[in-house]
Amino acid sequence: MSSPLIAPLAAGPLDIVGDVHGEIDALDALLAELGYAGDGQHPDGRQLVFLGDLVDRGPDSPAVLERVSRLVAAGRAQCVLGNHELNLLRDVEKHGNGWWVAPDKPLEYPARPISPADKPRFTAFLQTLPLILERADLRVVHACWHPDAVARIRAADGDGSGALALFNHFQGQLREQWQASGLWAQFMDEWRQFGRLLKSRDWEPVRLDAMATVDSQNQMANPVAVLTSGAERPAPTPLWAGGRWRMVERETWWDEYEAATPVVIGHYWRRYSETGKTLMDQYGPDVFAGVEPHQWMGRRRNVYCVDFSVGGRYVERIAGGPEFQCRLAALRMPEWTVVHDDGIAWDIGPPG
Repeated sequence: MSSPLIAPLAAGPLDIVGDVHGEIDALDALLAELGYAGDGQHPDGRQLVFLGDLVDRGPDSPAVLERVSRLVAAGRAQCVLGNHELNLLRDVEKHGNGWWVAPDKPLEYPARPISPADKPRFTAFLQTLPLILERADLRVVHACWHPDAVARIRAADGDGSGALALFNHFQGQLREQWQASGLWAQFMDEWRQFGRLLKSRDWEPVRLDAMATVDSQNQMANPVAVLTSGAERPAPTPLWAGGRWRMVERETWWDEYEAATPVVIGHYWRRYSETGKTLMDQYGPDVFAGVEPHQWMGRRRNVYCVDFSVGGRYVERIAGGPEFQCRLAALRMPEWTVVHDDGIAWDIGPPG
């Protein structure tokens, strides 16, 4: 029996932790700053909520999974599924997850591999994670609150399909549609001509229409993908992001969010202080350009991203800088304060 795709968010005061990305030392420091004991208890009865993307790129993803799974099992934390956890469940190799998918291969940078004994146990834990946590005054999702995608998840919730099965179902439907319409044949023709050039920074890119359509539909027609990876659309011109030329671009969906209920997300790597320089040219345009880190976003100023790019510390380690600029953070409510793992705190004020 699968776990619910949408689950009730805990009542009472919360500490909502952004993407950890295998940075166990940053997580230890942040929990200490927030006043949590080693077993996850808080003297004021507060509850931890993790926004997903617990893993990848950092030095010790297994330790983070161990810590968070124990907190969840003890009833002292909740966690939603992120796109990086979804990729682990799919067992699909992506940047930074060789520690899980191919632990016997040399890794790009030091990262503790998963042990054969632990992989089934952590897989079972990831299968329990919902896509959404919600209560009357707050919504928590990894990347995107998209009304149509949420409605489709609500319709599927309770039918026994977990997030992975649902993702595969929608992906299979799309493949059938592409084959029947001839779009897949067009996509493969573009791939044969230009696929090897997509990872060349020196290529003068051309817009590949079939690839743009396939990539955008692959995202937007799959509600699991939307909630865990965000909304995307065909880009007017190719853009360089994540080490390749892309035919789609991210949408700042919060600019269209009209509901009164606040939403807290991770996923998007806020680049403040020197972080922008650290991540320059790594992950595409900054969707928060012009938005201060203490500001709420969107039409109603009621969407907040708590991902302050701790996943970029692997870049900082390679560069050998004197100290980390990429941080792990948590949003405290009802105080509406953002606390970083180095102890810096901002009062962002209530939503709206």
